[in-house]
Amino acid sequence: MSHGYKIASAVVGSVLLAAVSFLLTYTPAAESSPVLLRALWGLAICSAVVALGAGIYGLAYLRTGRQRAEEHRRISSGASGYSPDRLDMRPVKPVKFWYNMALIFVGVLFISAAAGTGMTLSALLEMPARIWDYSVQMVSGVAQIPDEDARDDWSSAFEAMLESVAIAWIGTLVGAIFSLPCGILAARNMAPLAIYIPMRFILSVIRAVPELVFAVAIFIPLLGVGPAQMGGAMAGAFALGISSIGTLSKLISEAIEGVDPGPLEASTAAGATHVQRVRWAVLPQVLPEVLAIWLYRFEVNIRASAILGALGAGGIGRLISPPNGLFGQRPYDWEAIGITLFVIIAITMVVDQVSGFVRHRVIHGAKVRQKKSKRGSGGSAEETRAAAVPV
Repeated sequence: MSHGYKIASAVVGSVLLAAVSFLLTYTPAAESSPVLLRALWGLAICSAVVALGAGIYGLAYLRTGRQRAEEHRRISSGASGYSPDRLDMRPVKPVKFWYNMALIFVGVLFISAAAGTGMTLSALLEMPARIWDYSVQMVSGVAQIPDEDARDDWSSAFEAMLESVAIAWIGTLVGAIFSLPCGILAARNMAPLAIYIPMRFILSVIRAVPELVFAVAIFIPLLGVGPAQMGGAMAGAFALGISSIGTLSKLISEAIEGVDPGPLEASTAAGATHVQRVRWAVLPQVLPEVLAIWLYRFEVNIRASAILGALGAGGIGRLISPPNGLFGQRPYDWEAIGITLFVIIAITMVVDQVSGFVRHRVIHGAKVRQKKSKRGSGGSAEETRAAAVPV
């Protein structure tokens, strides 16, 4: 396809997209949905702008057509001028017309989506100043000398964050206890097909349901809503535990399917039972990776427990969620919000560092420094050298 046909295709496609978007704004669905109506108007306007730009580019390209044809005839006839040899000609830069049009189309979709969400240019321009103002207020709340109100904010934030950590820990333990046997039954090399397929299906169903749904639809009605004394924390813990079973079991089953088959074949040849094969041929290979997966899930559950708290499942989220939290008050108490966010970030970073250290220790082992030999210079280099030996 020549360059002119590409430009014409881009113009026609943009005009059709603008026309279709404009016509869809008169449909009942668009008239009943402000979000869809704004998105369609944004798509129509952007498509029209792209069509106008491509049309102007096409007109400029057409104006050079006569000059390009004359130059082509002159070089082909060789009557005048210098026609360079093919070996002397510089390589032609590849045309990226469709690549550029794809980028423009992505930009059009972004603008239409921004229009659908009600985003305005004035709000974007005011955002940096607002962020700076709110950040200053939050930092001043953290850095101030604690008075009685500030001490209450710090105490409430620490108490709620420790509750979130406890929720995450219980959820991780529940997931760890059930994920190991489920992961073994979901591994293709450890379970027959009649067990492998149903277990994979059950785990897929569990992973398909978010922990928010488990909390709101099942455990909050059963156990209660609110802080720990009202049952909300236990509801969040069990929601995270059920959700962790699906994720952890999948990761553990994949780790088991990737073990070295040599020990399995050796244990089978020695007459080991299925349980003995799992105990002596599988677990020694996958246990470090399994422990690392459990610790990582603990980090994820801490962040998820803060979100569940906003729905009434206990934890730090209940302090900031409307209507009774910090974001339910008008005007916002940015100093208390800053203290709460600082506690969330600080404790989460501490837990991440500790679990990261434990994961590294489990996977790579410790390095023990051998003592230097007490012999004098007459000792060999092997005896006097200090070596790092992994344990």
